Amino acid sequence: MALKHILIDGYNFLHASAGTDHDWTELPLEDAREAMVSFLAAGGRPHRQSLTVVFDGAGTRQYDTRAENRQGVEVIFSEAGVTADEVIRGMVSEAPDPRSILVVTADRAIRDFVRKLGAKVTAPATFLTNCDRRRMKRRRRTPREPPEKFRGTAPGEVKRWRKILGFDEEEGG
Repeated sequence: MALKHILIDGYNFLHASAGTDHDWTELPLEDAREAMVSFLAAGGRPHRQSLTVVFDGAGTRQYDTRAENRQGVEVIFSEAGVTADEVIRGMVSEAPDPRSILVVTADRAIRDFVRKLGAKVTAPATFLTNCDRRRMKRRRRTPREPPEKFRGTAPGEVKRWRKILGFDEEEGG
């Protein structure tokens, strides 16, 4: 079954960044979430699957519980009284084909639940490492300068272009 959706346990993934090059745990919480979402938008999807991050929003008034799209990443905050874990379990349970979902979490209860439904699971640290690898591969694929740029002009090219551009025409009448 082809992987179509990546579902990330937001704070679980954020805390997994501790001690890595992407340690978002040192930032204020809102900045940490934004940095993490930007990171995921830039390299979180192996083949452009849809990507959703679910954060606990319980007990906070400042977060809108509706899904919002940030840089191509769907961000969801759970409603008051509902945990992100419950939202994730519900999304996988209600999915037409849970086998097409990858859940990124270290939470054993979520892992066990979604695996029983057929979803794939990976640890946040593993997913973070894989994202970094994809980003490095992309950087290596950037087109190199054409070799002609460094070889200089071929013999006779300067003379030919000077003539085409009218620099070598005789003046006078």
